[in-house]
Amino acid sequence: MEKIHSESGEVLIKVSPLINYSKFGLRSNPDTVAQPLHVKSTEHSVEKQTELSPLHDFMGKLRQPEVLENLKEYVRWQAQWREGYAADAVTFELALENAPQHAPVSINLDVTTACNYRCDHCVDMDILNKNINYEHESLKDSLTQLVENGLRSVIIIGGGEPTAYKGFEDVVRHLKAMDVQIGVVTNGSMMRKIEAVADVLQKKDWVRLSLDSGTNETFRAMHKPGSKKCTLEWICEHIPPIKRLNPELMIGFSYIIVWKDCETNDTGIIENVDEMVTAARLAKQHRFDYISYKPFLTRSELNNAEIVGIEKQQEHVASTMTKIRNAISEAQKLEDENFAVVESTNLRVLENGTYMNYSQQPHNCHMQYFRQVVSPLGIFNCPVYRHVPQALLGGKHGYATPDSFKATQRNTLRLIETFDATEECKDVTCLYNHANWFIEDLINHPEKLDQLDSSFDRADYFL
Repeated sequence: MEKIHSESGEVLIKVSPLINYSKFGLRSNPDTVAQPLHVKSTEHSVEKQTELSPLHDFMGKLRQPEVLENLKEYVRWQAQWREGYAADAVTFELALENAPQHAPVSINLDVTTACNYRCDHCVDMDILNKNINYEHESLKDSLTQLVENGLRSVIIIGGGEPTAYKGFEDVVRHLKAMDVQIGVVTNGSMMRKIEAVADVLQKKDWVRLSLDSGTNETFRAMHKPGSKKCTLEWICEHIPPIKRLNPELMIGFSYIIVWKDCETNDTGIIENVDEMVTAARLAKQHRFDYISYKPFLTRSELNNAEIVGIEKQQEHVASTMTKIRNAISEAQKLEDENFAVVESTNLRVLENGTYMNYSQQPHNCHMQYFRQVVSPLGIFNCPVYRHVPQALLGGKHGYATPDSFKATQRNTLRLIETFDATEECKDVTCLYNHANWFIEDLINHPEKLDQLDSSFDRADYFL
């Protein structure tokens, strides 16, 4: 994998190498080498996949009244740019002059690369503890610029462990002062940091703990925490006090299912299928609102993308899926009005064999306009491609000023025409698949915008 930073933190790649700055010129210009990806576009059914949960109904979320106009402006601009290109009347750089000026609706915010665990199954191991940091005030300036231009939700997540960032509480309070929805994904080792901000978190905010085990022994073997006191039960004991402080705060127990022969980072991963039910009991006992099961992910050798870590030709797939299904059925017996068992979409499509349908992407990934990753390593087009060079949109403070905001937003539109999702994401089980095809259909048939009514306002802007 090509490096983005030197060991000292110097940026080695300023923008994505896939962004062609020779411009998409007029079609009649023989000196123009590159063609925009939309030239390859094809028609595709836009029927919603039945496995999508409301959580992953991203088109429903983009049709909420607060953000519907952002979607419509993007579609109209894309349709006009394509029409102008087809008529040999406009270059891409000229089209950018009339581009909409919106922030992503949602971002993943990696506040740090620092982590106090050494998880064998970590898909981000290559970027941990690099001592590459934000300038804290510039990070807050970026968030302010984003909110002023339409950002509605932030998931504070990895890279590293977000609560390890010394400015974690300040970032949370800064975002809540601007009425932004917040999700936090944490390893649970510093729950005092979560408790410290519980007073500002609201009903639509949430915290999810990555625990992946049902016993202390498996937890410590999988996660290798730096502190000896950090056990699964010790972490779980912090949940009831937080729920007493803020009963409305949604807190989840995340469980990545690892089966026989799972491997990443050239290391075999500890199997945990047999502890799925034990974990559910532990979660319910400690007042978690739900336990969420999802399949093991690894990184593709082809392009470093996150992909589901199972192959259908493996002999034990059928027996593994049966074992997982039986465990989930048993865990579901624990459900009541205060506790739920959640199966991720990735897990459902893996089980029913439709997961490859989610890898059939249009050439243009439109969702990168509406959701991105902001990291100390830079700004990236998708959580799947966190820290991958071909997905880089700009530097870590690329949204900190009005001028840098405009530059990064234009880089996003350029990357939509150069990052070939059909090829790059062919092994990715993409939950944005339906949304991408839906938006592609609207661009090809912009008259449908007149019939595109807003969905009900579910007040959920997490993408």
